[in-house]
Formats: sequence, C-alpha cells, structure tokens
Amino acid sequence: MKVLCISASNNFKEGITGTSSFIICQRIIDEVKKKTPQADCSILELKEYALNPCINCVKCLNSSRCVIDNAFNEIYEMILNCDVLFIVSPHYAPIPAKLCMVMEKTESIWFNPWLEDNSYKPKIIGIPTGVISHGGTGKEGGLREYERVVNYPIANWLFTIPKPHEDTRQLKLIEFDDDWKYGINVPPVLDFEEWSDVQVSILANYVDKVIQSL
Repeated sequence: MKVLCISASNNFKEGITGTSSFIICQRIIDEVKKKTPQADCSILELKEYALNPCINCVKCLNSSRCVIDNAFNEIYEMILNCDVLFIVSPHYAPIPAKLCMVMEKTESIWFNPWLEDNSYKPKIIGIPTGVISHGGTGKEGGLREYERVVNYPIANWLFTIPKPHEDTRQLKLIEFDDDWKYGINVPPVLDFEEWSDVQVSILANYVDKVIQSL
C-alpha cells in the first residue's frame, strides 16, 4: 500500500524548519504505520516545487499531462501511483496558491477529455482521499469557518459535494462522520503535546478510517 501525504503549506519564513502541514503529515504517517507497518509512505511538500498556473491551452487533452510544467507532472505521477492520499492544507485565504495550481491543472486533465467523451474516466478515479485543514483550535473549538473556506474548495475539486458517498470521476473523499463530511480541521502544530486527547484521537481515527476505506 502506497500512502502519499501532500503538505500544502508554502511557508518559507525564516526559522521555519517544519511547517504545521509537514508535521501533521508526519503524524499521519506515524498513525498509518501503527496499523500497517509495511505501508510505503511519503510526504510531498508543494513548497519544494516551482509550479505554474494553468493557462487553458488545452494541450493536456491528448497527453493527460501539462506540456509546460514538468514540476506539476512529477506531482501528478505521484498521485496516480498512490493507493491512499492525504491532503493537509492551512488556511491561506482560502488555500495555498500551489495547491490551487495542482487543483486547476488536474481539473483540466480530467475535464477536457470528458467534454470530448462523457464516458471518459481518469486513471485517478476512486483513490481514497483524506482532507485535513489546520487553523484555529480544531474541531473541538467548533471553528466551522475553516471547513467552509479550506475543506469545501478541496472537496469541490474532488467532485464529491454534495454527495460524498457516490462514486465520482475523480478522487474519493472520505468523510469523518455525519457532522464532518469533508474531512477534518485540526489546530496548527507546534507541539502535539499541546493538543487535547480529543484532538489527537480525531486525527488518529480519521487516518484509520481513510486507510480502512481502501
């Protein structure tokens, strides 16, 4: 089982050696390894890639790749080759620019062939995907605005709103519970010891739920 964690933070602020997104990705991998020690896990930090925005040239129609952005193609190959995907994103009014670029380019790769042939299904279809936003104090604090401005746009890209249980043309978003259907929100991380037992349990349970959905 290949597990890919995308760290969406683009924080290069001086003194930052590990962003909250990256640290949460590390914790996700720790949780995966507890249940599935043999899992092949990796973290993809978007901040390390020089991405370019989509220019709607539609040249991806035949190639299923971006003809002007090899950095994106490398990311896309990693997504294609994983069995389970986690996307960890901070609140960046609403989400980081590089995550937006990945979303818009994969959307073009998926959508343009479908316009030509409505029976088209991308190779990426059905990969179980967990979405974790971070900001505020997390689910325990009841800050639903983070779900609205971070989780919702990502879920909309996955084509799962408003029916996350149905098979979709793209990645398959896994809900946490009836209250949190589009992933979860957790606090920013400086030290996991600052999290409450409830917050630690939420992340662990969600990771397990995404893995078990495979």
